[in-house]
Amino acid sequence: MAQPALKLETAQETVERVNTALRQGYRPPGLPGAGPAAIAIAADEWGVNRATMQGRIVAAKTLYGLEPDNTLYRAQRYQQPVPRAVVHDAAPPEPQMSQPSGKAVRVLAIGDLHQDPRHPDRLNVLTWIARYASHHRFDHIVQIGDWSTWDSVNQHDRNDTAGARHKPSIARDMENLKDSLAAWRAGIAPDYKPRQTIVLGNHENRLERFENANPEALGSFTGERDQAFLQYGWKTRPYGELFYIEGVAFTHHPVNGVGRAFGGETGPQRAANKTTVPIVSGHTHKRQVHDAAKIGPVDVISMVEIGCALPWGVVESYAKHGMTGWWHGVVPMTVQGGVITDLAFVSMLTLEREYGDRLAA
Repeated sequence: MAQPALKLETAQETVERVNTALRQGYRPPGLPGAGPAAIAIAADEWGVNRATMQGRIVAAKTLYGLEPDNTLYRAQRYQQPVPRAVVHDAAPPEPQMSQPSGKAVRVLAIGDLHQDPRHPDRLNVLTWIARYASHHRFDHIVQIGDWSTWDSVNQHDRNDTAGARHKPSIARDMENLKDSLAAWRAGIAPDYKPRQTIVLGNHENRLERFENANPEALGSFTGERDQAFLQYGWKTRPYGELFYIEGVAFTHHPVNGVGRAFGGETGPQRAANKTTVPIVSGHTHKRQVHDAAKIGPVDVISMVEIGCALPWGVVESYAKHGMTGWWHGVVPMTVQGGVITDLAFVSMLTLEREYGDRLAA
């Protein structure tokens, strides 16, 4: 008689391992949420690949009628039980029930830099930030877009106007980008190799729009731009994309139903009502944090606007003399299991004071 494809003992152990992961707060199949699912955790701890684990679950049900008990799942947050009586204390929380699932990743988020060949003083901030990052050894560095202004291809000043005479050439803008990347490298410690990602902003997108209007140039300038980033260890992501680290999204700005940024004073609040994940963004140059309470496995969605990374107090000319509320600095954070667990704001004043005095060294 042929042996079954899966032994009974193996089937029982497969189901029990998944049940154990469910008790620890890892998600059953089909439940949305951040962090790894129970089947993935069970497979990793058993030392088998996830496809094999899934196959064993199917075989256990087919051959023996055994399957994981998804009712064992409890969301990974501790809720204090009611004490049975005054003389009996409530049980302490289990550690795995009070911590987000997944690996904790330390991220340095850098806001809009707006590098510009007409403002060479802005190059210095990249060296300060790189020294700060080297000191604190973040796992991942994300620049939130608008690294450069790219006024050479702006559509606000038509080329037949007086204002257009002050626009730099594309060549000057490209040279300034490479100078800024060199300034970044000058501050990075030789033995520090973090992951580096830039989510392109609307100012980088000016090049895509220019090439679209001038198809004979398609890929020429955007290709040179992206190659320059890659040469210095930066991977580029398209404008508008949500780039995820441990279930937390990073993007230049969240987009509403008509393809535009959520704007105005209540932009973060309105975006939080629509999104199912925390979002870290730039674009507004403002420092804002909004936590929106939710019902379900993920009980809070955080919206973080990280200001800008211009020199302290610098405001672009288009803001004129109106109120801005701009904030200048960088934002270190820790993300884990779809949650921003730690968040800080380090001003450009602090960066210059602690990491700028050795610029000429």
